[in-house]
Amino acid sequence: MLDKNIHTDIDRGFMCRYVRSDTEYFRPHYHNYYELFIVLKGNVCHIINSAEQLLTPGQFLFIRDFDIHDYKSADRNYFEFLNIAFTKDNFEDMANYLGSEFHPENLINAPYPPSIYLSEREKEKIFYAFTELGNYKNDAVAKIKFRTLLVEIFMKYFFEYKSEVSEIPLWLEITVEKMKKPENFVRGNQRMYEISGKTREHISRMLKKHYNTNVRDFVTNLRLEYCVNLLTHSNLSVTDICYECGFENVSWFYKVFEKMHGLTPSEFRKKNKNKQ
Repeated sequence: MLDKNIHTDIDRGFMCRYVRSDTEYFRPHYHNYYELFIVLKGNVCHIINSAEQLLTPGQFLFIRDFDIHDYKSADRNYFEFLNIAFTKDNFEDMANYLGSEFHPENLINAPYPPSIYLSEREKEKIFYAFTELGNYKNDAVAKIKFRTLLVEIFMKYFFEYKSEVSEIPLWLEITVEKMKKPENFVRGNQRMYEISGKTREHISRMLKKHYNTNVRDFVTNLRLEYCVNLLTHSNLSVTDICYECGFENVSWFYKVFEKMHGLTPSEFRKKNKNKQ
């Protein structure tokens, strides 16, 4: 157990901590305080209450005092996160301030740490709000600023939280995240099989079960999303974009693009260029 007398500043009631690593140095642990935890970069394998979950940039968690957890890289690359440890009385005072409409038991009784995704703008806003707490020299002022921030966070992000337990296997989550990178989806279905390390039949079955799609459609949609970005923000020709996105047949590319967007790639570019 990690103790609040060491891992929080008792005079302020909290402590902010930034980590860049490919693993953590703790063994699986719990603590007699709470944490807010935000992933900044990289993919994190969060070992939590004897299970594993994939955390990606922008994921924001509330760690309770009974959660037994640890971290490691999900793909052997570095990850970055920021967490703020705070005493339980801060949480209790915040809950009392929010009143009877706020139900902290929904957060405390959830089987896994409550988690939400932040937009890039929200992630940066909270990152700077956390780091700015260290600029206050007066403990009393810092404590007030932190409690104000705590109220804002739980009011905005966790006020109506309802627990949703993901049943998606960690290997599949990691595969899906890796396939979102252009260097992978342009290589097609085979690349997805290679990344997953599973048989074609198994990954097809699991992708259908958890994402309601198949490998071909999943890869095609990733390519088309990339195509939209290039049509809107680059000067590449439509033919060059076709090949850049991994399509090998121009007529097939036109067909699937028009089916999704109701316009040919050229018509789509013209329409969206006029909006800029």
